[in-house]
Amino acid sequence: MTVPTSDDHVARLKKLETGIVSDVLDEAGLPQHLVSSTIGPLPGSKPFAGRAVTARGRRLIQGADKTAGSPVDRIEELLHPAAVVMIDTGSFVGGACLGGFVAAEFKRRGCQGIVVDGAIRDADEIAELGLPVHMQAVTPANGSRRWGLTDTNETISLPGQDGAPLPISPGDYVLADSDGVVVIPQLHIVQIIEDSEKLLEIEAAIRTAMEAGSSRAEAFKQNPRFRHIRKVS
Repeated sequence: MTVPTSDDHVARLKKLETGIVSDVLDEAGLPQHLVSSTIGPLPGSKPFAGRAVTARGRRLIQGADKTAGSPVDRIEELLHPAAVVMIDTGSFVGGACLGGFVAAEFKRRGCQGIVVDGAIRDADEIAELGLPVHMQAVTPANGSRRWGLTDTNETISLPGQDGAPLPISPGDYVLADSDGVVVIPQLHIVQIIEDSEKLLEIEAAIRTAMEAGSSRAEAFKQNPRFRHIRKVS
């Protein structure tokens, strides 16, 4: 699937917060949208938004042909200026699936951020690059001897916050900040962004009312937060 390099939805998504978008997805009838909080940001990672470029891999069995793991350049070929790399390692943390050199090339090609349910290495180097990463672990172990890439540009799953696997398709929208990672199906992006932008305005009005002396209950009553949110059809 070809993803446009200029995407107005991504620009609008970058102005939102994961908490607001999560509330809208819940109210819209899409409660399964959060990557597990066991996958957290590398210290210093900034918020990011973009569209999912997906990859999947598996543990290499001892003695297996190591060429079975496809090279990471298969991911690099899919990158574009709105890309968020989402890697399903099968929660493998026995070795890093990427390090500083790979991260540098991802950033050079326009990658906005990385979300992986496994491990990375060269954490300080990646932090200096300014490429945001949400991952499960950091390790010095080289994953290329222990784990291999098998699929790209296919629907994958990462651990979800509700305990169930969270499906992610190529081109789905991703928003990440210090609270976590939200995935928005591309089919519903227009509605979710519009209703999230409205919720952002409502919460600003609530904050203004409270600063002016209203109680929280009064401010909420004057500014219903979720009444405008539409159910997905």
